[in-house]
Amino acid sequence: MRQFDVLIIGAGAVGNAIAREISKNNMFSIAVLEKEPDTAFGISGRNSGVLHSGFNNKPGSLMAKLCVQGSEGFEREAEALRIPFKRTGKLVISRYEEDLERLHKLKEQGDANGVRELRILYRKELAKLLGYETGIAALWSGMTGIFDPFLYTVALAETAATQGTQFFFGRQVSGIVNKGTSEEGFVITAENLSSGLQETYQADVLINSAGLSADVINRMLGLNDYSIFPCRGEYHILDKNLSKELKIPVYPVPNEREGGLGVHLTPTIHGNLMIGPSAEYLSREQEREDYSVTHDVMEQLSDEGTNLFPGLDLGGCIRSFSGIRPKLLSEEEGGYADFVIEKCEQVPGYIRLIGIESPGLTSSIPIGKMVAEMAQEILNRNRNMDRSNHYRTQESQEKKYSGEHGHSYERGHNKTELSQIQKQGDQKMLCRCEGITEEAVLSAYDRILELGAIPTIKGLKSRTRVTMGNCQGSFCSLNIVELLQDKRLIDPMQLMWNGFESRMFEGRVRG
Repeated sequence: MRQFDVLIIGAGAVGNAIAREISKNNMFSIAVLEKEPDTAFGISGRNSGVLHSGFNNKPGSLMAKLCVQGSEGFEREAEALRIPFKRTGKLVISRYEEDLERLHKLKEQGDANGVRELRILYRKELAKLLGYETGIAALWSGMTGIFDPFLYTVALAETAATQGTQFFFGRQVSGIVNKGTSEEGFVITAENLSSGLQETYQADVLINSAGLSADVINRMLGLNDYSIFPCRGEYHILDKNLSKELKIPVYPVPNEREGGLGVHLTPTIHGNLMIGPSAEYLSREQEREDYSVTHDVMEQLSDEGTNLFPGLDLGGCIRSFSGIRPKLLSEEEGGYADFVIEKCEQVPGYIRLIGIESPGLTSSIPIGKMVAEMAQEILNRNRNMDRSNHYRTQESQEKKYSGEHGHSYERGHNKTELSQIQKQGDQKMLCRCEGITEEAVLSAYDRILELGAIPTIKGLKSRTRVTMGNCQGSFCSLNIVELLQDKRLIDPMQLMWNGFESRMFEGRVRG
């Protein structure tokens, strides 16, 4: 049994931000369990990549408070994490007279939340700013920005790992026992999805940051007070060459009933343009993580996108994808519920985060700080620090990790060891669309191992943008496999595209 002071379930942006904050003072041993092979595979990697300013959220709510805090401090955090970020501003467009009241209400709401740089623009100024005519007025939000959610989530995890946090990927939590004493805390059982073996972990503080599965984890502790209603949003991604004319995110006036911000146009930090998301609640019969895209919604996105940008050419759509919001209100209820972030009174030592939908990404670092304070209060009150030191020493001496590539390595030393096995790649171009070299891919592969994650093409994609270009991997996928086979001695038959059911190859056709 592995023992820790704090165990976090979920390695999305919020879980990683919590780990980063708690591990800053190097006082506590921390583990993060994640069912996926790597970080940024769920909600955190399936969104618009927009830094929201906070005018969409109800005054006095946690959503509003944490969103504004996250937006205000993001330049500093992006610089510390070394990720690209641009404060572009954003327009919420009123196309009809009946939308004007809602537009002014959004501004009033933003002012009440302390959002800076909000003002109403009218037809002439709006057309001048956009370069084309659309709508009769708009709300300008100067604090809105864009960033790469993949790089951001990975950077949070890597920072937490360098501060001593241990990540365990491919671990599906299957049971939790609350021992009810400070000496025993929680015993968490998880299936190792790579080996099929059951593992146990013990922790004094348990933090539920499981996203779409947060209510499932909650029920494992006998708590049935929250249910998540999955709401799917679908997107189009356009070729960079078709995305040059729109430099700022453009949104419609949102429909309060739908509980979304409406189909919008968002330039990405890397130069593409995204259309979406839609808003469709999944039925009880559907898988909670059904990331399908559907023909009818794709048509809807096209229609609504051209309403916001009349000259939009949809012939350059290079990919479509979807994400799912963990909403706490059903389709019948509609709208938004506030974030649930609390020390659970019924179960001492248990901190739960449920219903962390948009603007959860923007709010993730303030959430991390808030939860870190909660965890430290619990530990400082209930724990004997000598025992905490014992656990930390024990975990620092844990056995070597071993990945499916067949090489064991110590955390922090894998790059040196692997470079002795095979020389590093050179500057040869591997992905022509995005200009990614062999060296960049090998470096990303090594970082995946160093984090304790399981190598996948998607993990490489999150760190380098390989396979994200116009060809969507048709040119570079096999080049990646050959490179890893040659320079990292991987077995191609074990390499996955994304999840555990997505092996790149089914078998060999020749020896």
